[in-house]
Amino acid sequence: MKNSLLIAVFLIIGIKALPQRYLELGVFGGVSYYTGDLNPNAYFPLENTHMALGLAGRYNFNSRWAMRFNLTHGNISGNDGNSTDPFQQNRNLSFYSSINEASAVMEFNFLYFDPYNPMSYFKGPDKFTPFIYGGLSVFNFNPKARIGQNEYELRAYTTELEEYSRTSIAIPFGGGFKFRLSDRLIVTTEWGMRKTFTDYLDDVSGMYPDSPQQLSETGADLSDRSVKQQGKDGSNWGTQRGNSQTTDWFSFAGITLTYNIHKNPNHCHFNQWKSR
Repeated sequence: MKNSLLIAVFLIIGIKALPQRYLELGVFGGVSYYTGDLNPNAYFPLENTHMALGLAGRYNFNSRWAMRFNLTHGNISGNDGNSTDPFQQNRNLSFYSSINEASAVMEFNFLYFDPYNPMSYFKGPDKFTPFIYGGLSVFNFNPKARIGQNEYELRAYTTELEEYSRTSIAIPFGGGFKFRLSDRLIVTTEWGMRKTFTDYLDDVSGMYPDSPQQLSETGADLSDRSVKQQGKDGSNWGTQRGNSQTTDWFSFAGITLTYNIHKNPNHCHFNQWKSR
């Protein structure tokens, strides 16, 4: 929480430092999900796609390029029980976590898009554009699981003897469409993925510890929840638990509504010629 507040302060300062003539502020609403050891392939898995909310600020350099800042909160989860893979079904792990992200990305509009041209209700030659974006983000997470009615923060029990950081960085990238409703309102639809540099969003990465004695009793129960023991010695200890060759991903998709906080006082200041 402390890290999230610090990130938010820096983003707000950065936005305030930009000239306000080309600044939009708004809100985001959509969904979030994750891709990793407990969901290796599915996009928008029905059982593990959750609501996401956020704040957005966009600074338009010209009709092609813009910088956007986001503060986004979402949730992710995974459950081996939803898989058809025999290894996952037997492993029987599950988790859920909140995701709090601060991001800064550059946007490129494929079509000429002037967010300050007076018009309304999608009328005009520059009412719409597809766009792509990429940038950098900082996020925190905290994977949890339940046994019965009890909730456990998995990192505290070092289920793989790893004390990983709950704060990491990611590379957000994606695309979508922008629609201009009026000279001050813009709707953006998008889908963006986050390439992270951690393999512990789900608390699953490598091997089971060599022995349950290396863990607390609860830690051992959280580490190995298998239906059947499959190791050569009749247990899973010291065997493969996850895939450490790949890192985890998470995604946001949804709609952003932004508002130009000032009408463009001098249209010629928005350099259309350079942006075409």
